Amino acid sequence: MAQISVIITCFNQKNFIRDAMDSALAQRSAGEEVIVVDDASSDGSLKILEEYAGKIHLIKSEKNQGACAARNAGASASTGNFLVFLDGDDFLLPWALATYRRIIELKTPKIILCRLHQFRGPLPAPQFSNFGREIQIAEYDALVRKSHPFGPMTSAFVIERSVFEQAGGFASEMFCAEGDDLSVKIGCSGRTIHILSHPTAGYRIHENNTIHQVSRFVDAMHKVIHNEKMGLYPGGPRFRRERYACIGSAVIYWFRRAMATGNYRRAAKLLASGWLMFLVALASKLHSRVMGHHPAERIAL
Repeated sequence: MAQISVIITCFNQKNFIRDAMDSALAQRSAGEEVIVVDDASSDGSLKILEEYAGKIHLIKSEKNQGACAARNAGASASTGNFLVFLDGDDFLLPWALATYRRIIELKTPKIILCRLHQFRGPLPAPQFSNFGREIQIAEYDALVRKSHPFGPMTSAFVIERSVFEQAGGFASEMFCAEGDDLSVKIGCSGRTIHILSHPTAGYRIHENNTIHQVSRFVDAMHKVIHNEKMGLYPGGPRFRRERYACIGSAVIYWFRRAMATGNYRRAAKLLASGWLMFLVALASKLHSRVMGHHPAERIAL
């Protein structure tokens, strides 16, 4: 069985961090570890984390580095073959690690893409049976060739260590679009398993989510578009259309969000910069609707 490292990052999340910690520790098996990086919290989060001494590997940053650097620090300190990333305001559903182990055992993937359960308010307690008796997955020979929708949130990635390291980890300069950037950097790395049915992590919606920072996301997407135009992403001409579709899907999403929030100028600039990727993504979505998505396979947990 492959060893898994769960990497949790925390910055001023004292109201949420226990949920993340307990959810990971409750399902950890022998040979697996929980790495927690406190990014210089000032709200009492560190005191809570210190209560878990002996159960986790705690890294204390002396100064705030940002979420991307904190995740990379956790990855560098980990020893697992697969890295499970979890933001401190999210949590793992009870079957998450068992699901990852099963997929790794059966499919030997390089990457697992996960479905998130979004919620507001109190911690939900969904049952495995709420989503079916078997897990549905789709298999791609490369992440950028995915045909099912995927939101590149940090807690939705499980990545083989060598793939993560070769990609250079999360790019701090891409915050808030570091997930989109990482998707393209690891997009040609090999077999990718996409979990379609059962969510494996809970994504907590609250007022401080970065997802609400539309302007910052739009600005970061310009950097992703620039990197593609400069040929900085792997795959070369062979995967250009797939990369365009992958980036274009994010352009479509943030164009719509910018328009909906009244950021018309930013929306127009984003479309002007990434219009070709926008069109390729639309064409790819149309193709999937007409020809069908990658077939789903059922596996028993």
